[in-house]
Amino acid sequence: MVLKLKKALYGLKQAPRAWNVKLDGSLKKIGFQKRVAEPAVYTRGEGLTKTVLGVYVDDLIVTGGGPREIEVFKKQMTSKFEMSDLGLLSFYMGIEVEQKKDYYYQANSYAKKVLDQFWMSDCNATKVPMDPGAKLDVDKQGERTDATMYRRIIGCLRYLLHTRPDMSFSVGVASRFMEKPTVKHFNAVKQIMRYLKGTLNFGLVYTQEKKPEELVGYTYSDSGGDIVGRRSTSGMAFYLNEGLITRNSHKEKTVALSSC
Repeated sequence: MVLKLKKALYGLKQAPRAWNVKLDGSLKKIGFQKRVAEPAVYTRGEGLTKTVLGVYVDDLIVTGGGPREIEVFKKQMTSKFEMSDLGLLSFYMGIEVEQKKDYYYQANSYAKKVLDQFWMSDCNATKVPMDPGAKLDVDKQGERTDATMYRRIIGCLRYLLHTRPDMSFSVGVASRFMEKPTVKHFNAVKQIMRYLKGTLNFGLVYTQEKKPEELVGYTYSDSGGDIVGRRSTSGMAFYLNEGLITRNSHKEKTVALSSC
């Protein structure tokens, strides 16, 4: 469910900070706690009575174990703020949400805008974001390309990773060369865009099947795949039943001296 609060601080120099302090204090007074790892997320209660709140300026996304807790929260907030109830979440910051039997998260419209913005809407689609075994290096002798454009594309692709974790590795590798990109790096990014063109309808699905909870994790490492610093790129993905709950792909900070 999405709620929108109406503020009277627009135009003031300290408006963002004043609003944040006001909202933070109000939420804590009614029992919410700010999460340490994610300051924009608040929680209250435990188990089936738990309420989870996501904050973006004056937009609030609220969910929980049952409708009763959400209704209690709405009454508490309407007593302090003028507020609009926008109903079930369907679109939020470029992410589209389809709530039927299952929950389906994707960024189809945002992905199309990205392709249009960088003149790739009519490109030939491909099935892989990066060729197997492909290695990118600094390419000192390569022809330089527009670094600003390269960074803009990478920024858009990184935002898409919220609903497209399948591109995490390839986008992460391409992100390492934003300072002085060459045509070789730009071609790698264009392949990611071609992959995006062919997988516009991909997204994250969360089912509502009532069955025993099963936590499954996957990890990988490319064993020194970075040919510049000889460091490995490691990744992990954890699923609760069939729903992805956390994932990561990053270059290790040190050089591995063994395969252990």
